[in-house]
Amino acid sequence: MRQALGLIPAAPKKQKEKAPNPFTYTLVELSVRKNGGPPFRFTHRSRSISRLTAQLEAEKAARAQGLEVWVLLDIRQESE
Repeated sequence: MRQALGLIPAAPKKQKEKAPNPFTYTLVELSVRKNGGPPFRFTHRSRSISRLTAQLEAEKAARAQGLEVWVLLDIRQESE
């Protein structure tokens, strides 16, 4: 009766835990080599949703490290 009249404080409501916003990125994998050596895999994460923009960013990052881009292996969008 006291609870119905509001004389007893109600139990605090549990708040739902908010899930973090999913982070979506484009993963680009290139085959690169350094100074004509054997090719190896180079991966780059881009925040762009455009595949072309992500590829260009990855190629630019590889060249900045002194690597020669040989071929594009894979482009895929992933989320965490």
